Amino acid sequence: MRRPIHTPLALRAALLASALLCAAIAAALTLAPVQEPARGADRAQAAPRPNIVEIVTDDQTVRDLEVMSRTKSMIADEGVTFANSFVNFSMCCPSRATILSGQYAQNHGVMGIYPPTGGYGKFDSNNSLALWLQRGGYHTGHIGKMLNGYGSDSPANIPAGWNEWYASVDPSTYRMYGYTLNENGVFNTYGDPKEENPALYQTDVYTNKAVDYVNRNAPGPSPFYLSLNYLAPHHEEAPVREQTSTIVRPAPRHANTLSGTALPTGPAFDEPDLSDKPPHVARRSAAPFSPDQIQEIARNYQRRQESLLAVDEGIERVVNTLRANGELANTHIIFTSDNGYLQGQHRIPSGKLAPYEPSIRVPLLIRGPGIPRGRTSKEMVVNADLAPTIVDVTGARPLKVQDGRSLQRFWKRPRLKTTRPIMLQSGGVNRGSEEQDAGPFATLRPLQTYKSIRT
Repeated sequence: MRRPIHTPLALRAALLASALLCAAIAAALTLAPVQEPARGADRAQAAPRPNIVEIVTDDQTVRDLEVMSRTKSMIADEGVTFANSFVNFSMCCPSRATILSGQYAQNHGVMGIYPPTGGYGKFDSNNSLALWLQRGGYHTGHIGKMLNGYGSDSPANIPAGWNEWYASVDPSTYRMYGYTLNENGVFNTYGDPKEENPALYQTDVYTNKAVDYVNRNAPGPSPFYLSLNYLAPHHEEAPVREQTSTIVRPAPRHANTLSGTALPTGPAFDEPDLSDKPPHVARRSAAPFSPDQIQEIARNYQRRQESLLAVDEGIERVVNTLRANGELANTHIIFTSDNGYLQGQHRIPSGKLAPYEPSIRVPLLIRGPGIPRGRTSKEMVVNADLAPTIVDVTGARPLKVQDGRSLQRFWKRPRLKTTRPIMLQSGGVNRGSEEQDAGPFATLRPLQTYKSIRT
């Protein structure tokens, strides 16, 4: 049994200071005028500005990387692995808003996946990373998943800053077949959710579009930023799950290829005593698992990993296409996930949002010009660092106050470590969501040793 976590007085003071800082940042965002960035032509460039390929999966844990051998060899082995990478708000929509803004959730305002507290319509999508890069002379493209509610709670428009746009329209986003994409203003549907057509498997279609984008823009008159957002290993929407009796569908070529995969367990799995846990954890937790429940968790674990095999192949194709076009050496490739996923830890059968390692820790691999090969940084980083890193290496200027910081110095000096705290948080209530009982919390994690939870 784990000991109860108590909040030191110093940490309480830090939380209060953080709250005051957040209020100050919010005020600055409201009152500070937006400044035009300097034109790219006015900045002296010692070398061609790098392309950026940012690849984001959905609900992927660090452990899931074990099956992605191509990704590990082509990105991790050729760059830096950030071994202590976390997300500020462990849920799809708030996390993706952080990736696009460089801000914590309380500053970008997306505190859930549904209105009125969250969703695509809550995010200032017309002032995001894409716009900053486009104004700095970059050609920008998005492929795949957008923030929750795109096309359902809010119109499926094309936000400012994107030269090319191939975004999945909700609720079809959560279908591996029969999904609809807004392709530069034209809506196209691929297949039928009831029929498995290997040629239209969502992950592969996204990869094909990414390869086409690179072929057309590398090399080109402008550097480019490609945002490639896969759904895997996220489950499909409820109607599809009911029709197929399957929660996650891998590509047909990968189905059952990982049969017999052992479900990783540890002290937290099916934890016998939850008396030291906050009330919201106890509310979400099931009774001790039956053998059938453990078998179902293991089956879903296998299918989730099988769904990532197509992503792994896709990343290999994108990297090889960059190489074939002579642009690989001048391209930063970032691979991460929007959040992790609980699979039986603390008797939570599945889900995220709870402030525990499988939910808040995500893979982060970066390769590119000036990055040493095969190194690991143990610095504690957060998804709010991605946008500041990208604007730093591209010379773009953010038009929002950044809560994160550039990671350049940590890949240049992988042994460098600081004591910067990061914030982990939750809004607590999300209408219709499996996470609705998570409870609001705020966490400062200053030294990778403890967390403070406010329930």
